[in-house]
Amino acid sequence: MDEWLNIVIRQLILYSLPVLISLTVVVLLEARLSKTPIPSPFFAVAWRGTWLPLLAALAFHRGIIIALPNSLSSSVKTATLRCIAHCLLCLLGFALFSWSLAHSVPTGLPPLHHWWAKVLMFFNLCMACLHLLPLPGLLVGELLRASRWGEIISPCFKLKYGWIALTLLAASPALDILLGASVVFPIYESISSSALHLSR
Repeated sequence: MDEWLNIVIRQLILYSLPVLISLTVVVLLEARLSKTPIPSPFFAVAWRGTWLPLLAALAFHRGIIIALPNSLSSSVKTATLRCIAHCLLCLLGFALFSWSLAHSVPTGLPPLHHWWAKVLMFFNLCMACLHLLPLPGLLVGELLRASRWGEIISPCFKLKYGWIALTLLAASPALDILLGASVVFPIYESISSSALHLSR
């Protein structure tokens, strides 16, 4: 039990700052490009769909870590903006990770800049790939809703307690099997190797 708790606390320390930055930036970009005002500075992370899926994924030691931003609106355009924002943040994490590998921290200090850069890269890769799933607010889901199947699946997109489904999805091994093994982990391994080569 102590070991499990230590792992979860360490993971929370590693993920909290990159997740906070990522989701805030994604919603800020969405607001800027869609010309929609943000109700409050903490709007991006002020809902259960942000923290409960993240805590569930960390508590069950899942490979795919998700935390959805509190989106300003739901449409194909805004879902595309969010997906592109996660891709750009993944590239930023890659650049920072490559830089951190080439610049060690002073002796005695923990290499948090290295780990936070790596988590920024990995978390945003997970989030960008999550848009391949047919879920509300995600790119494929919004494309399906805008298609001729929209009338059939539209009621599924209006679930009041959708965050419960997201939390269960994050806790289950489904994301690791569906996205992890086939998409996320191979891409992550490739870009991590590229970062190592660039740092030399």
